Amino acid sequence: MTARICLTLFLLSAIPAWSQTTPGTSNPGTTTSSTPDTTSSDQEPAETPQPEDKMAVPPPVSGQAYPVLAGAEERSNYLTVGATAGVAYTDNVQAITGTKEVSDTIYSIRPLITLDRNTPVFRGEFTYNPGFTWYQPTSALNETDEVASTNLVYHPGPNVAFDLQDAFVRSSSLFSSPLGLAGGGIGGGLPIEAAGALVAYADRISNIGKLGFTDQTGENTMVGLSGQYNVLDFPNPTQVNGLYNSTAWDGSAFAAARLSTRQYFGGQVQHSRTVSFLTATDSSVVTDNLLPFYTIFLHNTKQSTFSISAMGGPEHYTASEYPEADIQGWTGAGTFAVGWQGHLSSLAANYSRYLTGGGGLPGAYLTNAATGYFRRELTQTWAANVSVTWANNKNETPTFPQSQPGGHSFMADVSVEHSFTRDLKAQLGYDRTQLDYADIGNVALFPNANREYVSLTYLFNKPLGK
Repeated sequence: MTARICLTLFLLSAIPAWSQTTPGTSNPGTTTSSTPDTTSSDQEPAETPQPEDKMAVPPPVSGQAYPVLAGAEERSNYLTVGATAGVAYTDNVQAITGTKEVSDTIYSIRPLITLDRNTPVFRGEFTYNPGFTWYQPTSALNETDEVASTNLVYHPGPNVAFDLQDAFVRSSSLFSSPLGLAGGGIGGGLPIEAAGALVAYADRISNIGKLGFTDQTGENTMVGLSGQYNVLDFPNPTQVNGLYNSTAWDGSAFAAARLSTRQYFGGQVQHSRTVSFLTATDSSVVTDNLLPFYTIFLHNTKQSTFSISAMGGPEHYTASEYPEADIQGWTGAGTFAVGWQGHLSSLAANYSRYLTGGGGLPGAYLTNAATGYFRRELTQTWAANVSVTWANNKNETPTFPQSQPGGHSFMADVSVEHSFTRDLKAQLGYDRTQLDYADIGNVALFPNANREYVSLTYLFNKPLGK
């Protein structure tokens, strides 16, 4: 991971610094790293339509997450360095002793560095956000987190784009994301792994890598290819009895047509394979999908994007767990997604239904999952955030010896922010976690928790190219 970070920094630093006024890409699914600008006006700016000749990549196949910041907060061509210090109280840390519920006070410090470069032909975004957390009295849960992400988009021609993404997390807390439980990673596509059972205080390592290519082949037609590779690892199996390490990969191709200025229709074929590494054997799930999709952009300007997308179709699956016979079948898979980025508000929401494996669970599971994130600038110095995540996993391979009945999870977070200056802000929030998995260690013993937290963030921002 260190080599990857160094290579990314080298590639980004090798690109000359351009002026901040350089226009960015017009892909409405691209997430922009930024820092709130509390001096922005509360007035909606005049709408500037996107160029008619350039197609947007529809969210179901873009591979990008929806923006989580309002348009007035966005910046590009910036270097941001800072840190967040926080204090939280939780009524249940799912103590590793497994004997009783324990309430803890949690102290944390999270440094941050973000490098963002934006030109007409290149977009590069790198974020490194480690963390240091101390628990009292359960000091055995003290942890050091590593969170890093890279998002590169390159346009070798006006209608061709390559994008590369990588996200690495090493943590023992569900609450390591600075954007709340949803984490801001909500897209319009279909996941390739089961939502899984999240143990709130267990060591885990995950890495997600994506590579995509799109080409606007005609005035109203577009094609694309993509690949994704996921790794999930639990370094301490005793903390997650009933969960297992897994890997997943997929390859997909799509074709899309622009029916009108704001309407897109197309289809995607996808092949994926997920492997869970069980005790003395492996469990794999192979899926093949044919997924038509439709997207309508109710707004698609440089100041505001608002899209609604639907994707759905047949899914064939084959589940294997040696020495049992394979289980095959058909089901329906699909997703419904909404993304909105206005001047003062942003919204991202996704509901998905699909069958796959992984996520720590053995066997094949029919997953229904929904995630939503909403942010609103209330005034020039106040903002509010709400995030909700829900997932239900039903076991479709009950005859496999190491299978589990499945379960469901629910997490919600509400917070408010106040900016004292352009660089200094405070956040106050509350979150609730409910987990129902009868056969997974500490989740079965102490499945629910409430947490209240307060944090102070200072960010230093340096424009690049000035």
